Amino acid sequence: MARFQNLEEHLAYLNIEEEETGDFIFGDEVEEQVNRYELCLVGRFLTEKNINTRAMTTKLADMWKPMMGVNIKEIDPGGPWSFDNAMLAISKIPQGEEPLNVPLWSLEIWIQIHDLPKGFMSEAVGRQLGDFFGEFMEYDMKNNSSIWVEFMRIKVKLDVRKPLKRKKRILRNNGTDFTVTCKYERLGDFCFAYGSVMHTERFCQKNIDNRGEDVQKEWGGWLRAPSRRAAN
Repeated sequence: MARFQNLEEHLAYLNIEEEETGDFIFGDEVEEQVNRYELCLVGRFLTEKNINTRAMTTKLADMWKPMMGVNIKEIDPGGPWSFDNAMLAISKIPQGEEPLNVPLWSLEIWIQIHDLPKGFMSEAVGRQLGDFFGEFMEYDMKNNSSIWVEFMRIKVKLDVRKPLKRKKRILRNNGTDFTVTCKYERLGDFCFAYGSVMHTERFCQKNIDNRGEDVQKEWGGWLRAPSRRAAN
């Protein structure tokens, strides 16, 4: 005669709690060798619009032209590379970090500093102005050393949570002053009422709070720098 009359009786005698709570130790030999993030980027489009993922993938692949192809995966659905005028905040993935946990609050962009007097086209000046308009990253020596130069060109990192800065008043040692203006290259959609690249006027809280009444717009399309080819 079998020890257990049926399956239910057999299961009643089983106790796997000890097995479940026992330690299971992995060594270095099981370190993941595939699907690692060293060669991966994570990004998000700064827009409230829906992005056509298939069209965006095709466009970025055409722009980047990677030799081994490109694989773009949408990890969080919803709504200076851009697509359909939506700017793309992009970052490398730190070692051991999950892509969804990478903060995407910065945007690298080239800016033009206009109305600089003669003698102020130096890299030292560019570094200070770069840290005012954002965070200084690079000085375009080729552009800024030309005898025909009309503006200083520098690359900065912007905090996309802050409004775009437009100008800066500078005081000379002799007590006189002048004001420089900033133009942003390849600047996508942004809000003219708040100066934010995170949304447009359609979704601006100022417009919502004023229920359609006219809101003072202190930013405008003049912040966009013309293409360098057109300027030349």
